[in-house]
Amino acid sequence: MNVAAPSPSARWFVVQCHANQNHRAQENLENQHFECFQPWLQMEKLRAGKRLQVTEPLFPGYLFVRLALSGQSWHTIRSTRGVRQLVRFGETIVSVADDVMHQLRSRCRAGENAEAPIFKPGDKLHIKSGPFANLDAVFQHFNGMERVVVLMEVLQQQQQVDLPLASVGPGT
Repeated sequence: MNVAAPSPSARWFVVQCHANQNHRAQENLENQHFECFQPWLQMEKLRAGKRLQVTEPLFPGYLFVRLALSGQSWHTIRSTRGVRQLVRFGETIVSVADDVMHQLRSRCRAGENAEAPIFKPGDKLHIKSGPFANLDAVFQHFNGMERVVVLMEVLQQQQQVDLPLASVGPGT
């Protein structure tokens, strides 16, 4: 896709898309030579009782678009298929600082998308945070989307403990 070189006065703006039309909006904006960016997140979801790895937009319903403050019409953006409106506070259209966009884009290129780990019953885990930080445990099962049940030794007895998914990682 050819994207015209942005002018020095180009800034990043946030575009709200119609429901489930992020891809259409991005494609149509890029066809009009606007530079677009949409960060994606790889995560684990529970569907029909099975855990699946899915890729979803980090900001569902929104795109970042880079354009010059002068020369490219706001009307062109607003009338693009898939685009609902430019995000604004009152009458002021919201722009995103270049350093924020640079950091977001470099993290996405480096593959630093948040990935939920997949554990199997019996896997050894290491607790990274919380009251049981730096202890080891054995994965039992998932408890919803954000929690895990682990087996660990507490007071010289094996106990099942419910922990946030973010607080555990693979054991050694």
